[in-house]
Amino acid sequence: MVARNLDRGSGILRPTLDTGPHPNLFLVEPPIYASMAVGMRRLTGLRLEPAGRLVSALWTTLGAWGLHGLVRRREGPVAAIAGASAFATFPIMIRYGRAFQPDAAMLGALLAGLRCWDDGRKAAGWTLFTLGLALKITMSPALIPFLFLTQFRPRKLAVAASMLAPALLWYAEVYAVLSTASASRAAADGARLWRGALDVSALWKPGAASLYGRYLFVRSFTPLGIGLAVVGLARGADRLWWIWLGSASAMMAGLAGKLHHEYYWLALAPVAAAGVGRAVAGFWRYRGWAVVLSASLAGLGLYQSRGTWVAPAEWSGLTAAAAEITRLVPEGAPLVAPEAMLYAADRRGCRLEWAPGAVARAAGEWGEAVEDDPRALIEVYRRRGARYAADLTVDEPRRRLVAPYLRRHHRVLVDDGRLILAELLAPEAHDDARR
Repeated sequence: MVARNLDRGSGILRPTLDTGPHPNLFLVEPPIYASMAVGMRRLTGLRLEPAGRLVSALWTTLGAWGLHGLVRRREGPVAAIAGASAFATFPIMIRYGRAFQPDAAMLGALLAGLRCWDDGRKAAGWTLFTLGLALKITMSPALIPFLFLTQFRPRKLAVAASMLAPALLWYAEVYAVLSTASASRAAADGARLWRGALDVSALWKPGAASLYGRYLFVRSFTPLGIGLAVVGLARGADRLWWIWLGSASAMMAGLAGKLHHEYYWLALAPVAAAGVGRAVAGFWRYRGWAVVLSASLAGLGLYQSRGTWVAPAEWSGLTAAAAEITRLVPEGAPLVAPEAMLYAADRRGCRLEWAPGAVARAAGEWGEAVEDDPRALIEVYRRRGARYAADLTVDEPRRRLVAPYLRRHHRVLVDDGRLILAELLAPEAHDDARR
């Protein structure tokens, strides 16, 4: 949504969403990645979504190049090739290396910047590293590995501080916006949620250990990848990788309240890849085994990430549903629908939620308190001016509440077993219609 609105001229200092209450500004991070996607769309003529995915893929490639140079200097050519290959085929890198998100671009810029600085190309290194920090300031602990490369000289401390300056200027602007009435309650609520995520105690919450274990040992790097990484790191890895591991781990502990989002585990990808590279290089005297290990890791990564190439079952009918909505809902008429549907249909409106907690949070953005029920949320939106409501008829317990409610209380326009679309009526209008 941010990228599309930038493409339409919203302005880089006011990145906007199409969900109310308006103006709903997306202030979590500077819209640098969205601007890259827009630039790629204009350069190539692609649609916005593939253009953004291409941006992520290119930055992932640049990150693999950066990692290759860093490992080659410290561990040799075999470890460098094996490490870069592992980096490119980890399941988490495949998922986010093609996602319309800034995370892979951030990591790619940081690794390429470190390599450039390590090779003596200081201007390119500063530019790339600064860009990475601006894309996602949460990776600012990567400044510690940078300072290690520069031997913590006093002048380099000033250089490191300057790398943070663009990101800090953005958040100073965010603070100014949130201090005025020019941002909606939704933007302020997003800032509050972020402050709440800074909670180390979340590491000990019930279920946290199993979630983190699944991300670390299975989903992100595969069991084989983690095994090889441990072997490689244990065999006298360069201090750079231990420093990166420590700084990334500290960042993740500080953001423990957000670690259910898988993309935070990208921070460990360079260390895991360097460890894999060292392990494969250690087996190089047995070339056949080394090749088998690398090929097996690549195959396992591709297999585990296969789902990223297939649309989730719940959104399988999204394209056709969006076409119906575009046909029947007038442009400018506020629509209640899931965010993905609002985007696909190119309509502004209100975010439909049904998950526990999400309903109350969505209503709270409008200054309303409701019971944790999607039907109550639709009623809040109707009172606030929404004219239509839509959802896919997905077999989920709480989501199943929406369609019967729309059939009973509002004027149904489409109900084909795949999409439910209704015009929202005031209670008295619905009674008149029934009479």
